[in-house]
Amino acid sequence: MTVIAHLSDPHLGPLPHFTLFEMMSKRGLGAINYFRRRRRWHDMAVLEQIVADVVDEAPDAIAVTGDLTNLGLQAEFLPAAEFLGKLGPADRVAAIPGNHDAYVRTVKSAPARVWGAHMSSDDGRVGFPFIRRQGVVALIGLSSAVATAPLAATGEVGAVQLDALGPMLRGLKQEGFFRLVMVHHPVAEDGTPWLRRLRDADRLREVLALEGAELVIHGHNHEPARNEIPGPEKPIPVIGVPSCSAGPLSHEPLAAYNLYCVTGETSAWNCEVVTRGLRPDGTIGETDRYALP
Repeated sequence: MTVIAHLSDPHLGPLPHFTLFEMMSKRGLGAINYFRRRRRWHDMAVLEQIVADVVDEAPDAIAVTGDLTNLGLQAEFLPAAEFLGKLGPADRVAAIPGNHDAYVRTVKSAPARVWGAHMSSDDGRVGFPFIRRQGVVALIGLSSAVATAPLAATGEVGAVQLDALGPMLRGLKQEGFFRLVMVHHPVAEDGTPWLRRLRDADRLREVLALEGAELVIHGHNHEPARNEIPGPEKPIPVIGVPSCSAGPLSHEPLAAYNLYCVTGETSAWNCEVVTRGLRPDGTIGETDRYALP
């Protein structure tokens, strides 16, 4: 059995020191939102509990699907790298950026520069899409992180990644892997607001419908989600998780993460999903368990 843990949207705090110049952009509105609401919603003590629980569960690999930062400040990226290091070594912890990690165009290269070891393929190449083979699972990392206008949080995978994805999925099927695609924004048509959507989700769904995948995972909406999209032989499950730092003061679902427990072989895969998260009594434990169809 191969076990993959899935966390998303920690929005690490507190904010580091920033200058007035850094706020003369979309970040200004983001900072107002952070100090009014987000700093209370995202509880770093709860996040520490989640991290400790993930480490105790000892999965074979960990997937982090973006939004490690709040405003994409240069000073936020090193603490985010340290957070990834707490989860485990880079060869076991795969990360992709979210829209907050590409908040403004000037930090476009920061995730790859600072977290490159966590966003690299088995051969050490940094870039997207990347492939991490772990046991019977192949993690395929896509980036949907792009800078957007104020009040928008849309994403885009882009033609370069989409063109590369099809051959990757085809090759990994021939190799006999359970193909798990990581992307920050939701892929299914699930009612995500227009200003938060994946702009080229239809094109990504076309590639997946043609080549197939066993599972697609995402974050972004800070809520648990179970959807399906068409595949070449049967529907492809699409699973989202809440923010892994959402505390009792948050208006969103409490912090949680998933474990994907994969057994079997090509055309006969089994995947059990175990959700562990913050319970009303303040402890971390199992809150759900189900098998993917």
